[in-house]
Amino acid sequence: MPYPFNYFASIFGFRSSFANRKKLSWFQMIFTSFFLISITLVPVALQNAQRNTYPLTTFVSDVFDPLTEDVMKDLKESVRIDQHELVYNSHFGVHKNKAGHVIIGHHEGTSLGEKLTLYFDKTQLVISRENKELASIPYQAINQKSLENKDALSQAISKDWFQANRLAVSLFLVLFSGFLSAVNFAILVFGASFFLYLTRKSRLFSLQTFKECFNCILNCLGLPILLSVLVSLLFHQVFTTTIMIQNVLFVLYLAMVFYKTHFRDPDYRR
Repeated sequence: MPYPFNYFASIFGFRSSFANRKKLSWFQMIFTSFFLISITLVPVALQNAQRNTYPLTTFVSDVFDPLTEDVMKDLKESVRIDQHELVYNSHFGVHKNKAGHVIIGHHEGTSLGEKLTLYFDKTQLVISRENKELASIPYQAINQKSLENKDALSQAISKDWFQANRLAVSLFLVLFSGFLSAVNFAILVFGASFFLYLTRKSRLFSLQTFKECFNCILNCLGLPILLSVLVSLLFHQVFTTTIMIQNVLFVLYLAMVFYKTHFRDPDYRR
């Protein structure tokens, strides 16, 4: 049976997962590893496609702390947002506190400061820190209604920021999830393969080479990964839950392989 059909034939059945441990070449096993890691990212990619907001605090810590009660009162009473433009009906417009600065309305010559600064300009919110612009957010979800309280404004800012940086944020989330998935996969595969490889000197087991062990573990991982991804897609689970389900199913599957085969071929003699 040609690859990859021989691999998929090996992942359905505890005995076949062990018996077919010599079917794949090193190249095929490496390709299969990348395939299995990529499969775990499918729910992440689909969730990102459906996402319309993401917490800005994930990338800029304490970004909403400067929005104190005094700032929110000034925004609510003196700001009008119409046609995605901000109009400030007061002469104060600058609030300084321990958390940072908030500047409201257009001010000529306004420069980026050392502290965290939220500058509500005429057409956009500019967030800066240490003289560096961190985000430039046009007013879309940030509207008159969002100025009613801090929670509503925080959510509106996060939504507009995400929409303005959707591609970059989504790519970051997929890459970060891919990194976590690869690390988890490597720990599982190499750790379990090495553990099985230690049994090669025992007369009780048929395993002889690290390649056999690696192939066997890949066979045991296939079905748990597919099932964890399916559960994630059906029940919209977060990535960490998907990984947890995958790991639990893998341990159970490997235990069943041992129970059914004792890691020994039926005609094994030594």
